[in-house]
Amino acid sequence: MQRMVVPLVVFMWGVVLSSTGQMQVLSPRIAPLAESEWTANVRSGISGFGATTQSVTNLHRTLARHPTALHGLGPLNAYLMGRSMVAAVDQLLMGLRVAWLCRSPMLWATLAYEARQMGINEDELRRVATGPETGWGDWDSTLLRAVDEIYRDSYLSEKSWTEFSQRYDVQQLMDVVFSVSEYIMLSMLSNSLGIQPEATMLDRLPENIEGVGTLTPTTSVRFKELRLVPISRDAWPDEVRAIIDFNDSDGEMPNFYGVFAQHPRLLQAFSVQSVHTTTGSALSVRDRDLVTLRTGWLCRSEYGWARQVRVSRQHGLTETEIRRIAIGPGALGWTPFEMILLRATDELWRDNTISDETWNELEMHYSPIQLIDLVISIASTRMVSAAVNSFGVQPESGWEPFPVL
Repeated sequence: MQRMVVPLVVFMWGVVLSSTGQMQVLSPRIAPLAESEWTANVRSGISGFGATTQSVTNLHRTLARHPTALHGLGPLNAYLMGRSMVAAVDQLLMGLRVAWLCRSPMLWATLAYEARQMGINEDELRRVATGPETGWGDWDSTLLRAVDEIYRDSYLSEKSWTEFSQRYDVQQLMDVVFSVSEYIMLSMLSNSLGIQPEATMLDRLPENIEGVGTLTPTTSVRFKELRLVPISRDAWPDEVRAIIDFNDSDGEMPNFYGVFAQHPRLLQAFSVQSVHTTTGSALSVRDRDLVTLRTGWLCRSEYGWARQVRVSRQHGLTETEIRRIAIGPGALGWTPFEMILLRATDELWRDNTISDETWNELEMHYSPIQLIDLVISIASTRMVSAAVNSFGVQPESGWEPFPVL
């Protein structure tokens, strides 16, 4: 029996529920900055994204409100979108699937415009939404299924890893995971900030797709062996040594850096984003610790959780607070704002956006720059979680496992 899908519109603060039931924000929550107001620093940050005068979008104009974030996010985006070793058509299919799963009108419109330039037709665009099992060849099915797994589980299954390994080398495999995660980050940003598609890009999310709903996690099981064997420190290329400073606390992460030493260009670009989220963010250290730990828990990233727990204890988080983070925003003991912060984290992880009610409460405490950095912190942690889970990066010796609740 076929189910009739009827769009449900909710008239509150410019919000609409799509035919799949996920909220879409119909107007900017943070207004784009007019190009006449751009400083040299803003223009440099946008250039760092790899954007030209012709390719600037409302995403760049919105992030122009926060030039530090522009400079922090730009290099990784420019590498993945412009210099990645993943085939361009493969990237487009993966990006479109992410845009559909995240219900991101901005990302869908942008990528559909590019897809049409590459010869992807209307039927294929619609089949991206219906999923990996609807008329695709073996390789395209593998691509779309990989997106579903990384989106749903922050993890690339053993089957998909094996199939990718038959065609892609190590650096390409790493680029696949980060490309999908980058598209998820762009969706989370555009959805939460209310970034609208360009007027010249006319494609919108397909409607009336029967039998398609939001994917839910299927497993918390992660590969318990290294898929990518770390390079020993004494064998690191000079360009990797130049990126990693072992005089700081990150010197205790040989498994992580040993794996990433196999891909210096990706490591260089990612390290810029990592510096922004850890030292350049406008969030307080405590707020950043709360949302980072909560996201790592939700993504079932044992490595990311154990690493952040060590850091957060140095920042003053207690054992009781760390355990409460795993329980979530409903645990007793949080301040009213901390409950809002953790609720926003759960919403963004689950729905790829922050609800109108929660956003309004956040605005009472946070500036626009802090709101942008909140989304970046959660999305970046989701990215790292998908990477360490998928690459099989194992916790360092002596690191504690997840708490048992």
